[in-house]
Amino acid sequence: MKHFSFLPSYLHSLPYYSGLLHVNLYAKRDDTSFLGIGGGNKARMLQYLLYDLSPSKYDVLITAGGPCSNFNRACALMCAHLGVKFHLVEYTNNLDEFETSLNYKLCKFVGMTSTRCLKSNVANTINDVIKHYEAHGIRTKFIYGGGKSLEGVYSYFDAVKELSSQIKQLDYLFIACGTGTTLTGVCAGMQKYFPVAKVHAISTARTWEIEKSTLYEDMQLLNSYLSTNYNFDNLVFHDDYLCGGYGLYNKELKEVVHECIVNENMFIDTTYSGKAFYGMLDTIKKDNEFYGKNILFWHTGGIFNLLSNL
Repeated sequence: MKHFSFLPSYLHSLPYYSGLLHVNLYAKRDDTSFLGIGGGNKARMLQYLLYDLSPSKYDVLITAGGPCSNFNRACALMCAHLGVKFHLVEYTNNLDEFETSLNYKLCKFVGMTSTRCLKSNVANTINDVIKHYEAHGIRTKFIYGGGKSLEGVYSYFDAVKELSSQIKQLDYLFIACGTGTTLTGVCAGMQKYFPVAKVHAISTARTWEIEKSTLYEDMQLLNSYLSTNYNFDNLVFHDDYLCGGYGLYNKELKEVVHECIVNENMFIDTTYSGKAFYGMLDTIKKDNEFYGKNILFWHTGGIFNLLSNL
């Protein structure tokens, strides 16, 4: 699958936590790659999703999402760089987020156009926006919010190939799970390049009962494209670190975020990466099976949400 040219995100050890937990802990730093659009897993996905986006083919990119979305921020910055207008169908149950979210402020700063609606009316609003542009002869490209797509899944299947060139042996991988797009690609990629390793997903918002249908749909999409039969046999899904739901956190999670920043100089947030890191630490501490093993934490970004909540 074609994508923009980019360098691998770097991988390094986490000596403080390796010593504390008696494991060999590494971090794959997608948070520090694609810096021109703010880094993170959404930025990686967009290298594939927007490969054909250019002013010669499209006038405006349309997507939908809330004000705190990392995907929206990466889209807005990438569209500004490519010279294509960005239009967001925006929604939230908390209007204060429009005033506090740095992701949202960055979108506005680089010239985003937006239409606000209720969550219950997102699909109709998207159709209305597309029809309005097309009625005026304006060429549109629509992508689902959050990067849910074959390209989004494949980008992280491809990312595990990138990882395999950086480290040869892994026993466990820990990663945050939001919509499941990133996780699906990782689970498939790990089966190909690290077939004996287990993937531990720390859910940031959804229980397994809610998440699993989306995961299976995404895997079917990837398998159809690759003519393969990847599955989730290597997955351990944790939905016991939700801290009450999306964007919510407790005192212990906040303390872990502080500890990680101070001792590893690695910025994690209370919404995505920090929740996964918190869940990983607790999981490792509870079970001797991790002792002395090679463990990877895949850092998928989130610094703008951290700074918004300070």
